[in-house]
Amino acid sequence: MLMKKLQFMAWPKLCSLFLFGAAALFTVSCADDELSGDTFVGTYSGSQLSKPDEGSITIKTSADRTTQTVSWKTVDGALSYVINVRAGSNKDSYDEVVAKDVLVRGNSYTFARTSKKYYRVSLTTAYNPAEGNTASDPNDPAVKEWDTFSTDITLPVGTDLASYFKENDPKTLSEGMPLIIGLEAGGEYTVSDAIDFSGVNATISGDSENMPVITFANQAESMGTIVTDYTFGFENVEIQWEESESAGTALVQLSKTPGYEATNNYYRIDRISFTNVKITDLKGCLVFDNSVQYCIVELTIDNCLMKLATVTSAINNGSLISIFGGGIKDFSISNSTVYQTGEGNSQYFLRYNNSARIDRFGFNESGYEPNKTTITYHNNTFYKVASGNWSNYTGIQNGTIYDISKNIWFECGDGAIARRILGNGSLSSSSSATWTFNTYSADQGTYDTGTYFTTDPGFANPAEGDFTISGSDQLSNQTGDPRWLK
Repeated sequence: MLMKKLQFMAWPKLCSLFLFGAAALFTVSCADDELSGDTFVGTYSGSQLSKPDEGSITIKTSADRTTQTVSWKTVDGALSYVINVRAGSNKDSYDEVVAKDVLVRGNSYTFARTSKKYYRVSLTTAYNPAEGNTASDPNDPAVKEWDTFSTDITLPVGTDLASYFKENDPKTLSEGMPLIIGLEAGGEYTVSDAIDFSGVNATISGDSENMPVITFANQAESMGTIVTDYTFGFENVEIQWEESESAGTALVQLSKTPGYEATNNYYRIDRISFTNVKITDLKGCLVFDNSVQYCIVELTIDNCLMKLATVTSAINNGSLISIFGGGIKDFSISNSTVYQTGEGNSQYFLRYNNSARIDRFGFNESGYEPNKTTITYHNNTFYKVASGNWSNYTGIQNGTIYDISKNIWFECGDGAIARRILGNGSLSSSSSATWTFNTYSADQGTYDTGTYFTTDPGFANPAEGDFTISGSDQLSNQTGDPRWLK
């Protein structure tokens, strides 16, 4: 192997080899390779270099899906690396050679991408002649495996997503597979019009530590709207709108004309999710089903920070989650904060159509067994959200499991949070509820059957979005969004 040759060659030949290798790299693949120019750090003369950190290896697919780039963190003392890439139709047999013993100066390498393949990259650190040190162990490379059975694309910073997907049909891009739309860490993006992802399992994803920012344009009919009749998710992104007092429809709006057959008269969507998402001045509502009879199997909100629009005119629907035609089988919100600091508010936080029920969704032939609807609130902070009832879904009080634990509701709805969560405040024999250490601004009577508090959580500065807790009941029981428990 090239690595073994590098370790034992005489100095003059070694220098020549590095010059030849660099020239070959520029000649053969400079159009594909992202040569970062990273050089070694510190002095490591006469020592053996470590291999690249496996946890730092990342894969990015170009927006046109023709190439993919593998990148890794620079190894201290290193100048170059040796990379091997293999592919295959079976993850247990990588029988196709994509790159063999390629010498790379820098810390990235770009090569052709083929869909529906398994890939395996092996990386070692090459001998650095300037320092006289030795390469990392060729028999112990850093390894990264992935596949292209989902369609991953990375959009350049500054892309208008609406324009991009008008020119590039999401259905064609996805090839019938999940479409993962990657955004660059810290990048700024825009959405100038509605984007229709109907028929596509799509996720818009960013970097969890340095989230990209998406700015939606204000358009009364389609402002900030992702249209879908299928699985969709946001993860690791920050969302904001252009400054305006105009209302919008919804961030995620379900299609008026679903492209598939209904099950038991309900159009079934497997999942809509918001994971590690920061939203500033939410216009319209978060999700709107367009008054079509959908059943969202899972609607999940986790580790999110959502600030509502500050003026009433920017709120377009009567609820933040507006399921007017159908319902949700499993709703969960956890480790999140939803708040408002102005006049803007909706009547409800979560609203279902009253006909929504587990057996009507088509999960059980009759009755409420074996499947159940679930309503889950875990470790959330809600501040002055909803102007009337917290929720309205009396139809699903049968066949529902409620798990309501360690949440804070401060001046929300009409104050009767627990009763509203339960619909009309009662449980049928086919339902159950667990309540643990919740905080409310008003007494909940007998509807919250666990230990709960009406003491002040002592928020640090809610007007500026700081809900750091000082209340002893909340601190001792770790109640509310964990980000504020310091």
